[in-house]
Amino acid sequence: MEFRKVYLFALFCFVLSSCHRQYTNTPILLRADALLNSKPDSAQKLLLSILHPQKLSKADYAAWCLLYTHSQYKLYQNIRSDSIIRVAVKYYDNSNLYKQSGSAHYLSGCVFQLKNNNKAAMLEYKKADDAFKNTTENDLIGLVKFKIGYIFMQDEFYSQSIIFFKKSLKYFIRSNNIKYQAYAYREISDMYVRLNYPVKSIMFYSNKALRLSIQSGDSLNYYSILAQQGELLLNSDYSLSKDYLLKGYQHFPSLRPNYATLIALDYTMLSKFDSAKFYLQISFADTLELKYRIRKYLAGAYVAKNEGNQKLAFDYVIRAYNDRDSVFNQIMRSQLYKIDKQYDLTQKEKENAELKIANRNNIILITMLVIGVLILLIIALLINSRYKKRQAEHAFEKQLIEYELKAKNKLNEQKRELLMSKLQNRIENTLHFNRLKTGLLKHEKQDAFMDEITKQSVISEKEWEYYIDELNRLFDGKLISLSDRYEDLSQSDLIVIALIYLKVDITDCCSLLDMTINTMYVRRKRIKKHIGIDKEIDLLKWVIQYFDLKPSFE
Repeated sequence: MEFRKVYLFALFCFVLSSCHRQYTNTPILLRADALLNSKPDSAQKLLLSILHPQKLSKADYAAWCLLYTHSQYKLYQNIRSDSIIRVAVKYYDNSNLYKQSGSAHYLSGCVFQLKNNNKAAMLEYKKADDAFKNTTENDLIGLVKFKIGYIFMQDEFYSQSIIFFKKSLKYFIRSNNIKYQAYAYREISDMYVRLNYPVKSIMFYSNKALRLSIQSGDSLNYYSILAQQGELLLNSDYSLSKDYLLKGYQHFPSLRPNYATLIALDYTMLSKFDSAKFYLQISFADTLELKYRIRKYLAGAYVAKNEGNQKLAFDYVIRAYNDRDSVFNQIMRSQLYKIDKQYDLTQKEKENAELKIANRNNIILITMLVIGVLILLIIALLINSRYKKRQAEHAFEKQLIEYELKAKNKLNEQKRELLMSKLQNRIENTLHFNRLKTGLLKHEKQDAFMDEITKQSVISEKEWEYYIDELNRLFDGKLISLSDRYEDLSQSDLIVIALIYLKVDITDCCSLLDMTINTMYVRRKRIKKHIGIDKEIDLLKWVIQYFDLKPSFE
């Protein structure tokens, strides 16, 4: 009892020392905060109307620094230094103002990223992410995830980048922010392009981004996505690729030399050599990146060949060949650079923990002046106890997850055996029926006998519906969801998939469905085609992965 009283007193003192900080109550700052998202220019004018913000109280000055930096970032202004945002970071750290603390670290990360200091930016984003865990600010959390994904993209860690772009998408969907969702879908599509994913998967995300950018009225993003699709279609649909690239050419002047090269290639493939020559001249008028020069020289070779200038065409081909070697060497240097620049996330967490410990020590020093050495020792013991308790909880949660996974696998196997036992009797009756049918010699009662035996041995279509319903009930409707996802799948296809999952061999499947083995093989090939998997992939493995794990179809 006495220990509990001491604990409560110590906790009260700790909270009192860390929670005395507050956000602003000044009307002009609150008004600027309300205008920040919709009218950042008006918010900045209000903030600049305060002539000497540094003379405000600490709380108001921290709020002013946070809001002013945010307005600068939203208005794409040059932020010369991180000194202003550091005031807000320092004030809101170790307080219960989690939204403001997370926003301060987020903006600090944005400033570092603008200065090309990705290492410092990554650390700030991680701190922002930790602060936002105590809030429901889905847009801000999503933006932090998006920025981390962008850093990984800049450093060419595309797989890691996709992970964080998808995390950001989850939070943008929660906040119903379709504009941010469009950007997340666009970046996921771009990462799929860089990782050479199938065109179908790339276009899935790109088209979603396109639709959402239209809904949100974001024309800039819309035309950027169109141009991206135009580049993607360069080798498959020259006419559509040309139309999309022309949109990018019209709306993004800084990228015109690149778009002009691609448009020239499209016109060349469409045998419109005058137009190709026009855009080729535009691309040659500007010095492009190395990877774009190769396309430029190839387009020039096509046009020169069409004009009968074989010497010039050969010269362009030689230039493209030499640049290809340069690109290869550049890629090798980039790989070495990536290896040298990999983020040691464990080290980041260690640095973050050390920073938190240093800040906590400062709080302890302040608290020591108020409540004495004895209470400080008790707090230290309680913090250590809580740390050990969390470690024990994490270990227990890990064991619980492993146990649940094993239990789920065992339950799935039991479900499969249950359905198989229900079918086994039918399989035996069907085989018996086939033997009777072959040996029947009396013709006068053959039809009536065959009808009766058929009713008892062959599973009717209505009974198949029962098995499909049973499989859906046991596996949360996953079988029916296949027909929703892949509209070309028929009821008979679903029956075959159910039998494959139950591991009924192909001979028994043919007996149950009254079809030949060749027909069954044709049916399986058709199912693979409907669900969009390669004909070489084992259908049994795909079906088991779909029911037992949680497959990815994109």
